[in-house]
Amino acid sequence: MSGDVKRYVASCTVCQLSKPSQRKPAGFMIPIRPCKPWEYTGVDFVGPLPRTPCGNAYILVFVDYFSKWVEVSAVKEATARTAANKFMSEVFARHGAPTYLISDRGSPFISDFFEHVVSSLGTEHRLTTAYHPQTNATERVNRTLKTAIRSYVGDKHTSWDRYIPQICFALRTAPHESTGHSPSMMLYGRELDTPLDLITQPSPVGVDEPDIPYRENLRASIREAHDHAQAALEASHARRKHYYDQRRRDVSYQVDDLVKVKTHPRSDALANFTAKLAPVFTGPFRISQKLSDVNYRLTSVDTGDDAGVFHVVNIQPFHTWESILIKKNCHEHVPCSFMRITRLLFHLRWTD
Repeated sequence: MSGDVKRYVASCTVCQLSKPSQRKPAGFMIPIRPCKPWEYTGVDFVGPLPRTPCGNAYILVFVDYFSKWVEVSAVKEATARTAANKFMSEVFARHGAPTYLISDRGSPFISDFFEHVVSSLGTEHRLTTAYHPQTNATERVNRTLKTAIRSYVGDKHTSWDRYIPQICFALRTAPHESTGHSPSMMLYGRELDTPLDLITQPSPVGVDEPDIPYRENLRASIREAHDHAQAALEASHARRKHYYDQRRRDVSYQVDDLVKVKTHPRSDALANFTAKLAPVFTGPFRISQKLSDVNYRLTSVDTGDDAGVFHVVNIQPFHTWESILIKKNCHEHVPCSFMRITRLLFHLRWTD
């Protein structure tokens, strides 16, 4: 009897959707390992910010995962057309077509127009999962940008777009902790000169070895920077993964498993709705496709409609009376006739 009570409580739908989890978040880190500049490119909008005299209210950020080079533009609106135009002018026209473009699931990036522009260049567009933006490297750049802008503008919050070029120069010339080199060295094989460099550095006449052409010097410096960066990136990935995985647990699901999805409600005072009293999870959903070790495509059990792609950190097992009995049957005998009746009742419950 006590076992039946435990199984009944464990399969209670209201309890499962209302109680928060006390376990470690699921999912180990799977680092993206680029091998060359502009192989992986991230894109994101920052804003809205106070509208400037030029009419700008958003920042569009592109970042190269390998060299850490950034292309930043102040724009008037966060639309698919704006993102596509800047992708053509700031990335493709300067650096060529990236192999992969990574973005969140914001409306500008999932529009048919933006998808058409990206795919027409041969670039594969990859979307991050909902409520898990860590995959997109621009999130870290966005924080750095906002910190720098905050330092520049003071109390003149409508002047932020005036400082974008200076901030970009600083980001492109500062050594990155992951690669050990500045983005300019990674991309061009040389450091960008500052006004101070032009004053303090000796004249280049007669400095270079005459027997070694500039082109060979450039190739050698880029190759050396890339080799050093590859080793530094691997060490950085291993270090971050080690500390990240210590706070995570390994979880894997199979196709047709039932799961619940973590909700992210927002309070609405006008509707007398508070997020603190809202269900913690929603569901159940069924695993329809395993895209990777941490990403799964779900479908609604009630309607069969596609529910989207979710990271494993936002999903947890959903228990039913039948699933608990099947698990129990692995350890002790349960009459086959009883199992058939239970499956029939479960089928009628979710298909009625």
